[in-house]
Amino acid sequence: MRLRVRHADGVATLGDISSEQTILELKQNIISAIGLSSTQTIQISGGYPPKTISDDTLIIQNSGLRDGDTLNVKIIGNNTPQEPQNAVSQVQNLREGVVQTSNGFLTLREMKDDNSCLFRSIGYVLCRDTTMSAELRHAIVERIKADPVSYPDIVLGQDRDKYIQWIQKPTSWGGAIEIDSIDVQTGRIDKFGEGNYSERVLIVYSGIHYDALALAPTSDSPTEFDQTRFPTTDDDILTAARAIADSLRKSHKYTDVANFTLRCEQCKTGLKGEKDAHNHAAATGHTRFVEYQ
Repeated sequence: MRLRVRHADGVATLGDISSEQTILELKQNIISAIGLSSTQTIQISGGYPPKTISDDTLIIQNSGLRDGDTLNVKIIGNNTPQEPQNAVSQVQNLREGVVQTSNGFLTLREMKDDNSCLFRSIGYVLCRDTTMSAELRHAIVERIKADPVSYPDIVLGQDRDKYIQWIQKPTSWGGAIEIDSIDVQTGRIDKFGEGNYSERVLIVYSGIHYDALALAPTSDSPTEFDQTRFPTTDDDILTAARAIADSLRKSHKYTDVANFTLRCEQCKTGLKGEKDAHNHAAATGHTRFVEYQ
C-alpha cells in the first residue's frame, strides 16, 4: 500500500508498505523517510475522520488506514533539530514580499489570478515563462497515462479518465500531485521530489492562489535578472522564503480554505470552505466561485 506523510517540513510518500506491518514498524519507516533521528519518537494520526493511532502493536490493516491515505506526523518532545540562532539574522524584511539575503533580494513575483496560477508559477520558476499552462497541463496528462501505478484513482482523488479531462480545462486548479511550496497560513514547506534533484524552485501558496519566488540582484530589479533555481543544499534560501511567508501571514494574505465563505456565481448558493465547494461542484457541475466576507 501507498501512504502520504505530512510532517513539519513537508510531504513524503511511502510506497510498498505491507498492511501486515505493525504501527511501530510503520513509524520506523516514517522516521527514516522524513530524515529524523532514530532516537526521536513520533505520533501519527490518519484515517477518516482523522484519529491518533497510539497502539504500536496494532496491525496496519486493523488500524483503519487505507491505501492512499494521508498521515499527519507530530514529533513528540523537544528534541527536534534547532535552526542556528543566526539563521534568521541572515535575512532582513525590506517590505512585504521582499527579503534581503546575503546573495540578493528574494522577491515575490505575483501571478495572474485566472485558475492557472500554479502552472504560471511553475512555468516562471522553471522556464521563466508564465504562458505555459496548457503545455504543463498536457505534461501532467501524459505522465498519468504513462504511469498508472504511481497515479491510481485513489491518489488522483477521482476516476483517472475524469481527472485527465478535468486537469486539461483552463478553469481547473492544480494541486499537490501535479511541487517546494510555502503555505502562507501555516508557514509549512511542502517538498516534492525531495532527495532526487540537485536544484529546487520555490512557490508560495495562499490557500487559493500560487505565486513565484525569485532572487533578484536589487530590491526593484526587473524580472529579466531573476534567479529562480537554487541548489537543494542552500538552506538559507528556505529561511528567506519562510520570512516572506511570515510577512504575508501577518498581513493576513492567505485564505483559510476550511472556513472561508464562497458564493457560486452560477446559482448564487452560499458555501463554507473548500469541502462545500467541492461537493457543490460535484453535485451541480458548477465551477465558478467567488470569496466574500
